[in-house]
Amino acid sequence: MLSMLLAFNISEAQIKEGVITYERKVNMYRRISDESQKAMIPEFNTSKVQLIFSGNESIFKNLPDDEDIRDNAGDNGNRVVIRMGGADNETYKDYSTEKIIESRELGPKKYIIEDSLHKQLWKLEDETKTIRGYTCKKASTKIRDSVTVIAWYSEDIQSLSGPEQYGGLPGAILELNINDAEIVFSTIDITTKDFDKKMVKAPANGKKITRNEFQKMLDDEFGPNPNGGPVIRIIRN
Repeated sequence: MLSMLLAFNISEAQIKEGVITYERKVNMYRRISDESQKAMIPEFNTSKVQLIFSGNESIFKNLPDDEDIRDNAGDNGNRVVIRMGGADNETYKDYSTEKIIESRELGPKKYIIEDSLHKQLWKLEDETKTIRGYTCKKASTKIRDSVTVIAWYSEDIQSLSGPEQYGGLPGAILELNINDAEIVFSTIDITTKDFDKKMVKAPANGKKITRNEFQKMLDDEFGPNPNGGPVIRIIRN
């Protein structure tokens, strides 16, 4: 009886729907080769993003910045503004149908990309640590054959999802380290209060386009971005 009661309590404690808020930290110097630009900007750019999940579905989106010009630098009147591309981007995933639907912006236009979920080949490891009160386990994988991704996931949060396109682990990803801290997602809040399942819906506003077509437009506009991640624009005023 005691073992059955304990199992019931553990099951009840598991979260099946809610909102995870992350801080996304991008190492700008790792993405910029021009030393004169490095001297005019901070090394790191931070922003907040959110994962809203319910059952097998989730949607990942950016949160509004505290200030429109959160990263300014420069002396002698030379002002540099850092813009992270795709402020209104959204990524919807449904692990029951193995579909991913992304809303991507480029200039004034929005595009919808529908695709099959890419299954990451995770290596599950024994190492654990606690994040925001949740016991997390370590997993690692490689993307583009050379970029290492380390994830920390919690089985107490019953979602297969995580930031951006990442997921497919036996619990929600609470921390993600891409390419030796070039991009890091760290959980700053987890809540189930006032949850509305209607928030978890696929984006539909935009022109449908293939992933290859959209990538070609990005490359034409900004140049190749071999390591992926958000597009960075540096504007001199």
